Amino acid sequence: MLFNKGKLEVILDSPDVVLYGSPREARFTEITGRVVLTSKSAQSASSLIVRLKPKHQNPFNPVLSLLWMSDITYTIIKDGQIDDASVEIPHDSSTGQQQWRFAMAIPGNIFETVYTPEVSIAYELLVEMRTTSVSHWVPFSKLAHSVPICIKRLPAADSAWATIANEPMYASAVWRNSVEMTAIAGSRVMHDTQSFEVTGVVRPLHKGMRMLCAGFEIRESLEGYLRCPAQETSQRSTVAKCSSDITTTSLGTIRRSDPVSSDMAGGVRFKMEYPPVSVPHRAGVAIDQEIQVFGAVNVPRAYTEIQYDIATGPIRVSHELVFSASIVDEHGQVHNVRLSSGIYVLPKSTQVPVDLPRYEHSDKDILLAAGRRWSLDSSTVACLPSWTESMNAQRICQDSPPPAYSHMVTTAIQTS
Repeated sequence: MLFNKGKLEVILDSPDVVLYGSPREARFTEITGRVVLTSKSAQSASSLIVRLKPKHQNPFNPVLSLLWMSDITYTIIKDGQIDDASVEIPHDSSTGQQQWRFAMAIPGNIFETVYTPEVSIAYELLVEMRTTSVSHWVPFSKLAHSVPICIKRLPAADSAWATIANEPMYASAVWRNSVEMTAIAGSRVMHDTQSFEVTGVVRPLHKGMRMLCAGFEIRESLEGYLRCPAQETSQRSTVAKCSSDITTTSLGTIRRSDPVSSDMAGGVRFKMEYPPVSVPHRAGVAIDQEIQVFGAVNVPRAYTEIQYDIATGPIRVSHELVFSASIVDEHGQVHNVRLSSGIYVLPKSTQVPVDLPRYEHSDKDILLAAGRRWSLDSSTVACLPSWTESMNAQRICQDSPPPAYSHMVTTAIQTS
């Protein structure tokens, strides 16, 4: 090869862009990383641009790509002059690398990444460089490189949304004045590729019924432009499920104080306070006492079988946890009873909580600290703990109402 252009690549500090708060309240964030040019000798760049742009899917793929955003461009080098906010690392002859560090701002109301069998909202970060050449045969050379990047959203720290999402889940309802069903979990937030532990309780209000099976499932609801950009549709599907038939041999003997055993991930265990009465030739067990159901639902990996919650945008995603049971009434009819309650599927948070000074922390109070220094003799004043860092700590977000999830926090008993 007569002219060696070199190899251009962009290396991000994080493969994800995490926004905190709903689209109407989230502040801008930054994509940080470095552009690396590997070549035999130092190159003089006349132009270096980093661009966040929608990712076009394969035209032969039936997946609908929703491109709802124009490109966000950041110029590192223009006309041979580097931007003041960027840093250039000169060419290293030992590694052959020449680097430029950058940080580009991303608005807080950008739409989150979505991958479904019908539609996708995807992004990529594209870097383009033009280098000058000493040869009059090649006036310039152009290099380009792109990497995929995901846009994710989390509740802001100390916001109302975060408070509602992290509170314990307790949903209860009564079916036909015959059975009370209750679903209990430590939080309404679950993360992908993890096991979500939940407890269900079936309490009889009168005797004569039997329970055949019980279990839990996660349902995902998608609303928006799933088929075409001109028509809004909705769909609901079950993305994770664990259930089991209930017999006298499947009833466990775990105590209320015992944690859910690790070997039950993806399965269901039952507990009754007193040994059940076995009736030959009759399926299930009699609901003559409170039956506890312990389950662990394995949450799939995000962007494959499940999506993160999205409150606003061209695609809206919400989830609910369903506690279901098959009950035989006193007349021998089988009823599939379901209790549902809203939950949140969110990315794992890496946000560090802000340690704001409290009034009772006198060492961090401005007036009290100033009064101490004024009243005490300067030669005997002890070195007070510094309050400057705490007072300069930036509050990430003020309290504000969460996204419109009001339709997801209600509970309902359904039969089929």
